[in-house]
Amino acid sequence: MDRLKFYRTTIEKILTEYYELGVKGGMALDELETDSRLAFDEKRDQYLWFRSGWEEKKRICHITMYLRIKDGKIWVEEDWTDLCVVDDLLAAGIPKSDIVLGFHNPYKRKFTEFAVG
Repeated sequence: MDRLKFYRTTIEKILTEYYELGVKGGMALDELETDSRLAFDEKRDQYLWFRSGWEEKKRICHITMYLRIKDGKIWVEEDWTDLCVVDDLLAAGIPKSDIVLGFHNPYKRKFTEFAVG
């Protein structure tokens, strides 16, 4: 399997596992007007796990996790969980040199063990 296909498959697998954990561990859907959703766009290499819907009179649209593949690297743009997607990417065999912590300011990335961009 080529590297890009491996990265896509790995991201989709990890996000699907997280999603399924969240749905199983969450409140019954009839208690909330919001629900979790996954959106995978392999053509543009964008991968989202988000919540959308209504809480009383307020519209909710919240990104839980957002990853993308850009220039051959996996960019972790958002991770509002305690699941630590970076650890799971590393455990899957993706090297630190191919993971960008996009949620960090570009200036701060050089102080991490991961790719700067």
